[in-house]
Amino acid sequence: MHVTGWARATVPGQTGSAAYLSIHNGQRTADRLLAVATPAAAKATIHTTSTAGGVVRMRAAGPLPVGAGQMVEMKPGGMHVMLTGLKAPLRVGQQLPLTLRFQRGGLVRTSVPISLEGGGGGHRH
Repeated sequence: MHVTGWARATVPGQTGSAAYLSIHNGQRTADRLLAVATPAAAKATIHTTSTAGGVVRMRAAGPLPVGAGQMVEMKPGGMHVMLTGLKAPLRVGQQLPLTLRFQRGGLVRTSVPISLEGGGGGHRH
């Protein structure tokens, strides 16, 4: 798995944020992202965002399928990694360490840049 992305910066006192990842499965077999963790937050969960009747709703997405040779992209207003219980503000220019657990691929450790509106980058360790 090749993982890139970014996390949204926060202001002091803000206890939640989001990370947006692009996950490319270069393998010949499908996989599923089962969980995400970071030492920077008490909890990291995969969420989807939907709008119905002008009301925005977020809900847990559960395991995320990543097809063989496919890319899954998380973007603002859509799928994202919800970060709750932040232990410190996420500051522009810093990196957010993440560990992704895949059903077949096991653990993938990465870090993504913290920014206000994207900025790409990030890399698998």
